[in-house]
Amino acid sequence: MHTRAATTLYDYWTRQRSERAVPLRSTIEPADIAAILPDVFMLEYGRLHAPRFRLAGTRLCAQFARELKGMDFDALFAPDQRSRVARMAENVMAEAVPAIMRIRLVDGALENTEAEIVLLPLATAGRTADRIIGTFAPLPGQRQPLSAFRYATLDALSVIDPARKDDLAGNRPPIPMPTSVMAMRPAGLGQKISRVMHLRIFEGGRKDGGLAETQPTSPKGC
Repeated sequence: MHTRAATTLYDYWTRQRSERAVPLRSTIEPADIAAILPDVFMLEYGRLHAPRFRLAGTRLCAQFARELKGMDFDALFAPDQRSRVARMAENVMAEAVPAIMRIRLVDGALENTEAEIVLLPLATAGRTADRIIGTFAPLPGQRQPLSAFRYATLDALSVIDPARKDDLAGNRPPIPMPTSVMAMRPAGLGQKISRVMHLRIFEGGRKDGGLAETQPTSPKGC
């Protein structure tokens, strides 16, 4: 783990877990992780849909310039990676195994920022994990984004063995992910995506006659 938010939350999750496979949701006290709360989110299991944001920290919402509560977690990612991301989140709950996602984000200026997401399973009752608590934070040394993030692409996934508390993910090296087509598209093609009925349209980067791009609005309270 490379971000303070991720290591802080993982250490807290481990303490609250104690001898259980996963900690209970009722043992998580927001006041205990107040320092990283703006970067924390919670996902809930959806039998008929992908895992969704149940809660999202204010900084996370601001970085995407939108309210994330109620939105599918995989909607943050490039369209060709969404089904894979949804399965990863579902597996964190099904297998009760934490995971770290190394991602790359594209902002409104088409600049890239590397970030880290940690996904930690929770249970609302019994021993079955049906929630995920996680953090989202850019890696140290990254520049301040010029505008809100438009979408993320997944670079690598690491799985954590909770039994090896002193080694974190070191015993399972990161698994590289197939490169998203969004990461391979030339910047001149533009990055804005819109939908017309069942079609997905990528706006071109033409200087004359092209559609004007809409600047993201200021986020409402998260």
